[in-house]
Amino acid sequence: MKSALEKSLLQTVIQSGVIYSKSSAEKRGIILSNAIGLVLMASCFILFIMYYIWYGWNFVTFAIPAIGLSCLAVIPLNYKGYNDTARIWISIIIPLVTTALSIYSKILYYDHQEELDYFTFRIVILGSCIFPWVLFSLSEKKFLITCSLIGFLLLMGYDPLHSAFDVPYQQDKLKVINYYFTNIVIFLVYWALMAHIIFLKRLSENTENKNAELIKELNIMNETLIEKNTEIQHKNAEILEQSHVLQTNQDRLWDANQIIEGQRRQLLLKNQTLQSELVDANNILTETNAELIKHNNELRQFSFSVSHNLRGPVASLLGLLALIDPKSIADENVEIFKHIQASTERLDFIIKDLIKIIDIRQDIFQIRQKISLDQEFKSIHDILEQEIYTHHVAFRNDFSRCEVIYSVKPMIHNILYNLISNSIKYRSLDQPPVIEISAEEYKDHFILVVKDNGLGIDLNTHRDNVFKLYRRFHRHVEGRGLGLYLVKLQCEALGGSVEVESELNKFTRFTLRLPKPENLQMQLLMDEPYAKIVFDATTNSTGLTWFGPVSSEQYRYVFSKALEFLSIYNTPTWVSDISRQGRIGKEDQLWMLTTILPEAARNGLKRIASIQPSDYDFDVQEYLNAIEMNISKFGIRYKSFGNLQDTVDWIQEENEKPTSFQSHDRSVDRI
Repeated sequence: MKSALEKSLLQTVIQSGVIYSKSSAEKRGIILSNAIGLVLMASCFILFIMYYIWYGWNFVTFAIPAIGLSCLAVIPLNYKGYNDTARIWISIIIPLVTTALSIYSKILYYDHQEELDYFTFRIVILGSCIFPWVLFSLSEKKFLITCSLIGFLLLMGYDPLHSAFDVPYQQDKLKVINYYFTNIVIFLVYWALMAHIIFLKRLSENTENKNAELIKELNIMNETLIEKNTEIQHKNAEILEQSHVLQTNQDRLWDANQIIEGQRRQLLLKNQTLQSELVDANNILTETNAELIKHNNELRQFSFSVSHNLRGPVASLLGLLALIDPKSIADENVEIFKHIQASTERLDFIIKDLIKIIDIRQDIFQIRQKISLDQEFKSIHDILEQEIYTHHVAFRNDFSRCEVIYSVKPMIHNILYNLISNSIKYRSLDQPPVIEISAEEYKDHFILVVKDNGLGIDLNTHRDNVFKLYRRFHRHVEGRGLGLYLVKLQCEALGGSVEVESELNKFTRFTLRLPKPENLQMQLLMDEPYAKIVFDATTNSTGLTWFGPVSSEQYRYVFSKALEFLSIYNTPTWVSDISRQGRIGKEDQLWMLTTILPEAARNGLKRIASIQPSDYDFDVQEYLNAIEMNISKFGIRYKSFGNLQDTVDWIQEENEKPTSFQSHDRSVDRI
């Protein structure tokens, strides 16, 4: 394992910078320069040890490893793409530094020189003169001639340079009569080496060029053969196809009469069995319809059981929390206890709402309300307040082009909640999370857009699975893959659609397209022969019209259903057309005043308007006076009108008055 790692590291170092090469010769020069740099470094290290053993510590001892380190500069130069500079460096650094070191060492130790000192340095210079011929190709004449000439001049000018610095060979202590004859020997050795290297270089490059031309010719021949082979295959395919067509035509001509005869027999059989098939189809349709009704009833029963079975454990949990004395809890756990208590109460409210919805007939899901997007956002902001402040989430909302929409409020709340909570959950850790929410209104639809700067989704891979059940795209946080499935399901249930755009680690944008509902003023909640309840989304009011006189059972049934609707929609205004209500018994009046009105007030009722006849009798007046007197203690206002239009005008005036919620700061950016 270790040997393989060292081999891989050495290979990486030697290959450093080859990505910048433009030809095979240049690539070979880069690899050789890296290898020569490593070999020279290793050689200097060995020479350093040997020199220390022979001569001990002196200036040359320290200079040898420094020369080796300078040779390693070729590797970072190649790595950065300075390939020519690297090869020039390794070609001239050794002869230059060796000559300089020789002169300087003799200046320092001139009185203690040995004869060998004038030979060893020159041998090193002679050996380094081959580097340019190894590293540069013959076509790189400028670099090759320049570097070779520098080495040659340093080699042949060795003695003149020493004499120029007053450290010549002629000294009493160094007596070699024929020393200068070594210049002739070195000159001959140099040219012998260069002649062999030049010959081998030319032979190698010529062979390489011929190989390249041969490979190019082979590639051209191979492409030509492939083209010809393809043409032959196409011709064979055409021949086979023509043969197949001929055979097919023959078969068709032969089978034509058989097909016609078979079709005639089939038509006869179909005519004979058509009546029985229609009867069977009707029976199957009847059975399927009955099965669907059965499944629908079972589904409703299942939803009812789940909601009520959940209610028991939550009620027990609330009871246990109520038994805990907050004073007995340690200070560091008080905040945790408050969060547990708040979360349990919120779950209790959700289950209660679910029970209410299940108890009311399914038509309630078709009711559209007037929804303030700013208020809906504030409601979701309060629910997610802890996560928002913990993660420093910033919101940039723009509802200036569409402040309200008309739709099913619980579904819109759930859609926005899932999109906002997902944006917080899958936020980026590299930048502060920012969520942008905007809305626009068009002729026949609304557009809602929720955009974040979070982790994003790889749509190239997961586009078909974004809105599928239990599909998740980030595993580092908890989740069930249910949120986006519910968003799409509820958008489609509202008759709309949802689209997603995203880029990984940049943004995710969901665009919701919701249709505008029709007949917002007269949405039917209950329709009986004796009474009708409608919901007006434009004024956020519930209206009751009596077609009386009505019995006690009818009176109590209508107001019980009305209270159920109020508990779901929390409408602030109630309008009753009592023109044809008839007389109401004392017990029924007392029941309504003590049972219905207090509960209606708790569910948000603020105003009651009545449309009454101009000739009502004393009993009706007494009934109305009792209502007006009792509702005042619940904070409910009462007013009577002679017609529907005056009632609608009054409701609109009341709705336009600012509330304490609307007077709060409508800041677009929240953290």
